[in-house]
Amino acid sequence: MLVLAMGCVSMLRADVAEIRKEPDPLKRFEAALALAETQTKAARQLVKDSGSRTELMAALEDVEAASVLSLESLQATGKRPNRLTKQYKKGELKTMEILRILKDLVTALSIDDRPAAEKVRDRAEVTHEEYLLGVMSGK
Repeated sequence: MLVLAMGCVSMLRADVAEIRKEPDPLKRFEAALALAETQTKAARQLVKDSGSRTELMAALEDVEAASVLSLESLQATGKRPNRLTKQYKKGELKTMEILRILKDLVTALSIDDRPAAEKVRDRAEVTHEEYLLGVMSGK
């Protein structure tokens, strides 16, 4: 299982750059959000299986980059959040799940690995709050 998880992490590594190339902001939002969720689950599996620290850090970097890209993609549509309520709500729910997993991950990591995971967790929290503000302003 560890080999499979590590393979998924390395396979998805290039996807953040590829997702950035997507011209449609809504498709870019969907793809980035899916990547953030997938990488979060891969990071959780790496911790559970005592996997490679390098692969874990790469997965965490991708989680941060993909979650930020998903929000930026929605903002790039030029539409007000009340026009994109469904997307903002989806982003809010997914980032809430990502945030929950990252909080558990931080407590499971060694003291040396925590600062990097805490940075990603904090950025995910900010992204979640921005999605939540979009949902709240969409009513």
